[in-house]
Amino acid sequence: VGRFNERFILSLVSCKTCLVVDEQLNILPISSHAANISALPPRSQEETQSPRDVELKELKESLQDTQPVGTLVDVCKTLDQAKGVLKFIEAISEKTLRSTVALTAARGRGKSAALGLAIAGAVAFGYSNIFVTSPSPDNLHTLFEFVFKGFDALQYQEHLDYEIIQSLNPEFSKAVVRVNVFREHRQTIQYI
Repeated sequence: VGRFNERFILSLVSCKTCLVVDEQLNILPISSHAANISALPPRSQEETQSPRDVELKELKESLQDTQPVGTLVDVCKTLDQAKGVLKFIEAISEKTLRSTVALTAARGRGKSAALGLAIAGAVAFGYSNIFVTSPSPDNLHTLFEFVFKGFDALQYQEHLDYEIIQSLNPEFSKAVVRVNVFREHRQTIQYI
């Protein structure tokens, strides 16, 4: 292995786009082009933010005084997540029960997180019964995680304002199947 590593590193000497560093990130002087490298000046925070990050920050600032929406949007990490939460809360706040909101995106884009925050918003708006379905309660881990993050942001406290009921079925590894909220009146988030 040692001989291979040595030959591999020596083969990179002629590569102009390769830089070899040690474990402390010190540049190793194995090629002449590395001698002329100098550090760039540090970038300001505005330069490192993408336009979407700036838009997310502006959205969060504009909603600070609008509760509970501002508090829940403040938990969001991406602009798309914040827009999803806003759209859900918009439908929730109408209280007509005649609207349907669909959210689609690729894996790992924050759909469950946005829905969890929106469910926390529905509790804040006074909805009594909220039902969640899934092939297995194990699939709802992220959703309930963000329900609880939403509760934290809204200053709900476990045991004082709500209780968590976990599945007793060993196949579901203690997944959350119900949340009983009793802050203002009896409310339930239930896996069915």
